[in-house]
Amino acid sequence: MNQASIRRFIFTLITGYLAIFGIQQIPYEFPNQWAVLIPVLIVVYIITVWLDGVFFKDDATPEKLPDAVKKGKSKKSSKKSTGFGDS
Repeated sequence: MNQASIRRFIFTLITGYLAIFGIQQIPYEFPNQWAVLIPVLIVVYIITVWLDGVFFKDDATPEKLPDAVKKGKSKKSSKKSTGFGDS
C-alpha cells in the first residue's frame, strides 16, 4: 500500500465513524438502521475520495503515470487511416 492509500483509508475511517456516531445521536428510532447506515457510508466514501483529491492533488503528478500511458499520449500519427486497403 502506498502513502495515498493509507491516508485515504484513515480519512474514510474517521469520517465513517463520525457519520455512524451522528446517525446514532438522532433521536428518531429507525425500524431498520442498516437501511440508513449503508447509504450514509456510501455518501461518506464518495465525499472522502473527492475531498482527498481536492486537498492532496499533488500525488497525481504526470511523472507517476505508467509508461504505456506516456507513450500513448506522446505518439502522434502522421498518416491518417482512410479505412480499407491501407497498408
